[in-house]
Amino acid sequence: MSRGERIADRYELCAPIGHGAMGEVWECTDLRLKRQVALKFIRPELLDSEDERKRVIRRFRREAAALAGVDHPHVATVHDAGEWKGMQYLVMQLVPGVATVADLVAEQGPLSMETTAAAGAQIAAGLSAVHATGLVHRDLKPQNVMVAPDGALKIIDFGLVTVPGAMPTRLTAAGEDIGAPDYRAPEQAGGPHSHVDHRADLYSLGCVLHFMLTEKPPFAAPTPALVMLAHRNSAPPALTSLRPDVKPEIEDLIVRLLAKHPAERPADAASVYSLLALHVPSPAPGASWDSAPNTGMDVTRPFRLPSSPRPQAARVDNGVRDWG
Repeated sequence: MSRGERIADRYELCAPIGHGAMGEVWECTDLRLKRQVALKFIRPELLDSEDERKRVIRRFRREAAALAGVDHPHVATVHDAGEWKGMQYLVMQLVPGVATVADLVAEQGPLSMETTAAAGAQIAAGLSAVHATGLVHRDLKPQNVMVAPDGALKIIDFGLVTVPGAMPTRLTAAGEDIGAPDYRAPEQAGGPHSHVDHRADLYSLGCVLHFMLTEKPPFAAPTPALVMLAHRNSAPPALTSLRPDVKPEIEDLIVRLLAKHPAERPADAASVYSLLALHVPSPAPGASWDSAPNTGMDVTRPFRLPSSPRPQAARVDNGVRDWG
């Protein structure tokens, strides 16, 4: 693929903005609607077998269908999907800038409690909309939350989403890892309490909150297998020993989110939102407040981050982001 090439006689490639082992993400111009969008491709010919190709294509199409049913300011919007020259593509909202929560922490270091609460509230609001449709993201991590220059967050990359009525591993090959080990709920690795539902995303949110406050995920080990073992068996480090300024209510929420048994976590993302919103400072006069549609939440605090990242500070490789 090259700049200027047209996809499906509608989307003109402008510049690559991401790449991974199985495909690419490009900024494109939608020639029909005259707007900039992001196109995510997968290249089935790079896969090892026909079975793997079919499985990944099914997963990719499932991502498109899942996202198309979610309309929320903190979830990236899907506009279109299709196939072109044997490649599956997904047309998504183009989030301004290239920063993620991982980039924000890399640039600024551990975030303040107020900034963490504002970011967490946005993520929780987006998850609430996702869960309301019966979907489970299953791969929430700092790299999958985009940060726009105005401080608004959007959840992206639903490639591992679980659809209602489907077994969590239906589109997963035997032995394949699901989700980032540093942010993965223990039930996603099988064993006790292996049923995966929306509370797995809440566990991952707890890991993301811990990362934003400490610059580290809650568990560290030499291998992914040992990280998952820590998720299943070890207590997370006390936040107050790492960040004495963190309020006990925030630490208690994170401890509850990181409970090994799903039943011991908060009931839903809406309740997590409500708790985090209490710690978000009031907006400046004239500042805009976001609403949280489709969640049933009473928005009484601003969603925006108090300070937004500089887009140029994002970690990129020759201007192109890696994605999994």
